Parts: sequence; structure tokens; C-alpha cells
Amino acid sequence: MKIIYSILLITLTVLQTDVLYASKQNRGVAIVVDSEVYSNCKISVDSYASSIKSDGLIPFIIVDKWGVPDSLRAQLYKLYTEKNLEGAVFIGNIPIPMIRNAQHLTTAFKMDQRRAWDRSSIPSDRFYDDFDLKFEYLQKDSVNSLYHYYNLTADSPHKIECDIYSSRVKPPHIPGKSRFQQIDEYLAKVVKEKSQRRDIKNITYFAGHGYNSNCMVSRADERVTLNEQFSALNSGKGRLNYIDFTFDDYVKYRLMAELSREDLDLAVLHHHGSDDAQLMNGSPITNMPNRWLDMTKKFFRGKIRGAEDTTASKQYYIDNYSVPESWVENAFNPEVMRQDSIMDAALDISIKDLYGYKPGAPVILFDACFNGSFHLDDYISGHYIFNPGGTIVVKANSVNTLQDTWTNQLLGLLDLGVSVGNWSKGQMTLESHLLGDPTYRYNSSRSDLISLDADMVNKKQEVKYWRKAMKDSNPEVKALAIKMLFNNGNISTDELLKIQTTESRAIVRMQAFYLINKRYNHNLVSSLKAGLYDNYELIRRLSARDASTNFSPELHDDIFRVRYAPGTSKRVEFQLKGGCESLSKEEALSLFKKHVESKSDQWYKNRAQERRSLEYVLNRAEKELGELLDPKVAARNKRFTITALRNSNNVAYLDTLYKFMRESQEDELRVLLAEAFGWYTNSWKRDEIIAFCTEQIAIEKSEDVKRELIRSVNRLK
Repeated sequence: MKIIYSILLITLTVLQTDVLYASKQNRGVAIVVDSEVYSNCKISVDSYASSIKSDGLIPFIIVDKWGVPDSLRAQLYKLYTEKNLEGAVFIGNIPIPMIRNAQHLTTAFKMDQRRAWDRSSIPSDRFYDDFDLKFEYLQKDSVNSLYHYYNLTADSPHKIECDIYSSRVKPPHIPGKSRFQQIDEYLAKVVKEKSQRRDIKNITYFAGHGYNSNCMVSRADERVTLNEQFSALNSGKGRLNYIDFTFDDYVKYRLMAELSREDLDLAVLHHHGSDDAQLMNGSPITNMPNRWLDMTKKFFRGKIRGAEDTTASKQYYIDNYSVPESWVENAFNPEVMRQDSIMDAALDISIKDLYGYKPGAPVILFDACFNGSFHLDDYISGHYIFNPGGTIVVKANSVNTLQDTWTNQLLGLLDLGVSVGNWSKGQMTLESHLLGDPTYRYNSSRSDLISLDADMVNKKQEVKYWRKAMKDSNPEVKALAIKMLFNNGNISTDELLKIQTTESRAIVRMQAFYLINKRYNHNLVSSLKAGLYDNYELIRRLSARDASTNFSPELHDDIFRVRYAPGTSKRVEFQLKGGCESLSKEEALSLFKKHVESKSDQWYKNRAQERRSLEYVLNRAEKELGELLDPKVAARNKRFTITALRNSNNVAYLDTLYKFMRESQEDELRVLLAEAFGWYTNSWKRDEIIAFCTEQIAIEKSEDVKRELIRSVNRLK
């Protein structure tokens, strides 16, 4: 295995579309196309380049003739350092980096890497747009020639800070249309839409079944912050629509009609998803007994159809659930099967639903798993841009994503004329991607801020500029200024904590909280403690999440108090549940007694019944972690216990974990534990874990274990 360094002039052809007598103030955008696309779509690609030039940017057309990611990355870096490159658009079949040993840079992806590489690797263009990350080339896929596998090296930075933005224009499968036709039509649409720039006046956001624990408080607070972020909403001149999955038994028809509005400017979609579906509804909600019976019969019919032995399955449900045979005797009746299939299809938006569909919103955010799986031949979000509708660019995820993220961070910058690319650059994780034209911009609602898009690139290190911006009346401008100063090391966490605890506007408080908790520091615990009681649900929710992995003794009482308070919203309680279950058994039960069993209100009496389940989880954790030291326990059981630490960050049994690392002869498991230590990035025991890992590195005999320990130390520092 080696890192490939390619000779750029051999592997790439670069076509400059303008004579570059440019100063450093001119910003560039790379248009990267595969050679077949450029041969077949040259007119539309050149036209797109001209539209970029008309927007004040300098386009560079790069024809990739060899398909080597390292060569392309090096060329982009060269343009970044020499020509002030701000972004790149990958059109057609551009090599796809498949990243391994970097799951910690995603929000949720945690697949066993012993599985097939095409499934256990993360398709990510952070390879191309974050030049600080270091990669080790592994191999090219033997089946899919676009896939190139890379390890994130142990000595790489272990945080994402994109230097440029990037986006994919990769056609999905549309019957009867070649990829060249799709690209031609899409680029023509982009050029036309960019010549008719629009304001942001109408916004829709949606919540699907099961997302964020169906918490209506989170959606109500999202409405408040969206009104802060967009001037038309704040002034009453625009309109904000909310659609919830509970509005209809089959809400997809309502949502698709809403998204097809030609006057809809922006849509934010929160739901579960897959590469070929947007998951909208669960079972219909009803208080009619006959409908419950119909749904129950349908449920059992589906179970029987999916069984290997359908006869045995049918009898199982009759015997164990007292299901009348008449309920399921028609399970394989063709007409009944057809009707059941129609009802199932009506629950979600599938790829077939999008054939010929014309969405109207130029920009759509998919806060969902797998909808942005651009590495596949077909993926659902691609169908939102490759159609005659008005959608130009979407943001979506190539693998699964965490529900509890700040999806709308700095989204109001779009209202100030910032391009989708420059907005997204600071919000990217390993799995998140733009699909479509990243240079797309709306009109700025502030004539005095029309240069903000350029200033984010050309003045990113000018402290005086961003200090002045902190005084702007627009909360999103202040939030951006805080972030720019933080990225340059010119604002302290002391100042951020003061902003978090005194600022009246939720999105500014959220920005300060987010930055304090981005890196371990002496104000982190104070920030979490304040955040648990903030007025904005998302701050409370993320504080609950991070407090439940920090585990400072200063937070233990708050974790239990807030979790069991009657006014705590559903998703905050969900996050604190894990924290309550990851303390030592003695302390957890003592705090449960203090905050639940000692109270006389009926609410607390009802919740006191939960002691049994809490004890069960605590006893199981004590048993499983103790069994790590038992040579008689199967390795597969220990594997599960160790990998679970990546989510729990349990510190109650660190001494046991240290002992296992020192004494175990099971190197494969020790590698997993070394990797798990790297997830304790915001733990109050972080420094102790760094010290232990550093000491172990000095005496470690296994090179695999040592490499993983080094990786974890670099992550934690």
C-alpha cells in the first residue's frame, strides 16, 4: 500500500476559460468533467462555465482523462494555492474516493469494516475539498471502476475543515435518457435559472415519521429560528409552511404537491431515508376500530408472505397471537396482494414517483440517511435535479446520518446572497454532499452585504472585518462572524460562553454553544450545564447528547434532573437516557432515588416504575464490561461490548478497559478498544485517556494496536 503521487500534466488536461491576469481577489471554480462528457456535452459545459464567469467567478474546465483521485486532488490544490479556487463541480463519472478508518468523521456511520468494502467504506468528496486530511491509497474496486479505496492515515488531522466546496452532477438512471442528455438538459436549466435570480420569500420544512422522536417542540423551535434567519419571514413579507407526517395517512402526495410549487424558494426535509426512498409515514393514525382491524390483518399478511415457510408462519401467528385464520387466509390472493402493495407504496416517495416530477424549489436540504448515495447507479436525490423542474442543487448524505444535528446552521446566509457552496463549506461531514450547481445564489436581502459571498473567501482571516460584523443587527451575520473568528483562533471560549449565556437570539447562542463544544476546553462543562436549561430546544438537545458523553461529575445531577423533569421534551429525554444508563450503578440508582423516587407527585410515582429497567441496563453494563477480563467469554461478545463504547463513551469502567488493553492477548479486540478510545473526544477523562494511550504506545508490541493508539491520540488532542 502506498500513497500515489501522479504527474499532473500527464493525467489531466486543464482548460482555462479566461486569460488569468487575476489578482488574489478573483475567485475560481473548477469544472471537472470526464472526457466522454466533455466530448458529448461540450456546448452545455462551456455555457455553464460562461454562467459562472458572469457571476464574477473564474471557471477552470478540467478534463479528467485518467480517473486517478490523487491527480485530481493535487490539481485542485494547485488551483487553490495559486488561483484562489473556492470550489469545484464534478460532472459525470469522476472518481469516487471510498474512505476507510474514518467513521469518526461521520455523524452516525459505524459499520464493521470486515464487511464488503463497497458497503463498509464511506463515499466522500472530503478527499477533494479538505486538503489537510491525509490518505493512504489502498486499491481500485475490481467491479466499479469509479471506486478508489483510501485509509485516513493515523497522523492525519481528525476533523473536517473544508478548504473549498465541492458538488456532484452525476445523473441517476432515468429510462429512455442517456447520461449525456441528462447533463445537457440539467446544465441548460442551471444557466436559465441563474439568469433569473430570485429572492427567498417562501420556505417549507417537513418532518417525517419517527424523526427526532416525533418531537413537536423541536419543530416549533425550528420555526422560531427560521424566522430569525430569513428577513422576509421576520418582516412578515414571506411565508413559512410546515408539513408533518401526521397531516395525512399518505403525506407524500401533499409534500410532493408543495415541493412542486414554482414560487417555493427553499425546502428543508427532515425524515428517514434510503438510497431509493424518502420515508414519509408509518402506519396510519386512526381511532376507528375497523381501520385498526384492517391494518392488523395487513400486518400479519405481510409477515406470512415474507417468511421462508409460509405455512408454518401462518400457524405460528394463529397459535401465538390468536389470529383468526379468516384474517390471513387471503394472504396470497392476487388482488389482496396488489392492494397491500399499493398501500405500502403510498407511504413513501420512491424513485418511480419522481419520473417526470417537476419540483419547484431551487434548493432542497435532505436531512435523511442515504438519499444522497451518488456513488450508486441510481439514487433518489439525483432525480430532484435531473428533471424539467426548478431544483438546481440539493444537500444530501451518501450514507446514514445522525438525526440530532444542526441542519440549518447559517442557512440564513443564503438570504444574504451567499452561494450554496460557500454556505455549505463550513457544515460538511464525511457523508454530506452537494448535488448540483454549488455556485447557485439568491438575491441578497441586504444591499450593503452583497459582497458577503466574496468576503467569506477573500477576507476570511481579516479579524477587524469580522469583529465589525459581530455588531451587525442581523443575527446570522453575527453568528457567521463568530465562526470566522473561531476558525482563525481570534475568539476565546470565555467570550463564546458569555455570548451563549447572554445573547437573546437563539441562532447566535446556538453558534457560540456549537463552537465551544467543537473542541475540548475549560469552558465545555459550563457550556453544557447552561445548555441543558436553554430556551431553544436544539441547544438543550445537543447539550443532553454531549453531557451524556462528557460525564463530568458536575453534570451528573443535571443529567438526572432534566431527564425526569415533566417539562422535558421527548428528544432531550431520549438523549439523556443514555447518560443515565452509563454512570456507575451505585451513583445512577442514588440519583434516580433523589430525582424520582423521593417525589410525591403522581408523575414521579409513575416514573418510579422505571427503576427496574434502569437496574437491568446498569447490571448488564457491569457484567459485560467485567467479562472483558474473563478468557472464557467468547470474543464476539467482547467485540460488541467494546464497539458499543463508541456511542456510550462510558468512563465508569475505565480501569477495566485499561487493564484489558495492558493484559489481553487478543490483539484484534485491543485494536477495537484502541479505536474506541478515540471517540472520547469531549469526555472529561480525555486527558487521562491520552496519557494512558501515550504510555501504551511506548511499550506496545503489536504494530496494529500501536497504529490505532496513535490515531486515537491524534483524534483526542
